[in-house]
Amino acid sequence: MNEQELSFARACIALLKGVVDRQKDEGLWQDILKNRDGLKEYLAKIGLEIFCEELDGYAYLRQMDVDGVPRLVQRRPVGYGLSMLLVFLRKRLGEFDSSNGDQKLIVSTLEMRRGLEVFLPVATNEELFIKQVEKHIQKAVDMGVLRKIGEEGEYEVRPIIRSFIDAEWLNAFDKRLEEYKEYGAQLVVAEGEEAEDGLIHDE
Repeated sequence: MNEQELSFARACIALLKGVVDRQKDEGLWQDILKNRDGLKEYLAKIGLEIFCEELDGYAYLRQMDVDGVPRLVQRRPVGYGLSMLLVFLRKRLGEFDSSNGDQKLIVSTLEMRRGLEVFLPVATNEELFIKQVEKHIQKAVDMGVLRKIGEEGEYEVRPIIRSFIDAEWLNAFDKRLEEYKEYGAQLVVAEGEEAEDGLIHDE
């Protein structure tokens, strides 16, 4: 392989494996930008679309809805608790964007706990509630939505969260807010388990 072919292969394989974040690998990000047109044409042949957000610095693939083509990119339901955390973070990012320009949104573990109190059964077992929130935070880190900052329980909210939750989804959520609060109040979740009813899909 020559250097151009290697650059294309690196970019294609990275996208097939998941989200590419510019902050994590600038060289790989440049590979994607250099080969974007070729990647778009190549991936379209197997029913995939490339989404490249240059301003926010991330890229990922979505599968086109084509009859008769097996799914390569699986849609996995995100559990209720993690869904509520993502909604909380997305709403905070929207509020932050409107007043802080290009600055980064930083949230603490305590803020996230407080944000989830109305959606999860904190009153029955506070220790279990804290463990559940910490588990949801770690999953959000694994998804690339959160990035840990230092050792003080603070996290940067990454713009890629917009790919999971857009403005239309948030608007629909707000209309059913009381229903979700009522549902969360009735949850009884054993330690180490999570409610199956996901509101968001991880693709």
